[in-house]
Amino acid sequence: QYDSKIKQQQQRTGQAPSTPVPTPPAGNEPTKPATTLTFANLNSKQLQQWVERGVSSGKLTEEQSSAFKALIYSATGGNDKNLEKPVNFSEKAQEALQSAVKRKDSNAMLFWANTVSAMKKFEGEALPK
Repeated sequence: QYDSKIKQQQQRTGQAPSTPVPTPPAGNEPTKPATTLTFANLNSKQLQQWVERGVSSGKLTEEQSSAFKALIYSATGGNDKNLEKPVNFSEKAQEALQSAVKRKDSNAMLFWANTVSAMKKFEGEALPK
């Protein structure tokens, strides 16, 4: 009844009918831990574990490892209390790349461009359990 009254009032005043707003989920369901690597929504602890596994398996170079460690430090401020907080590491790497471009720092541009490329390469990979 309420919806029909609003639509009638909007038609009389010439307003377009409003689109219904979807109701958010109840929020009682626990969030499941991520099982695949998504740099746009990952916590520092997960990234740290993935980097350690990647270095030990030879999948990641030391340079790539250094870049990811720098991103982790940037996200946590060196504080272990921030390890569980989700971070958009893709965005952080892009910001670092843009900063290098603005400074015209060719070494940093190459470093961060390689990091962004590595992120794209490994996106969607299974995370360590």
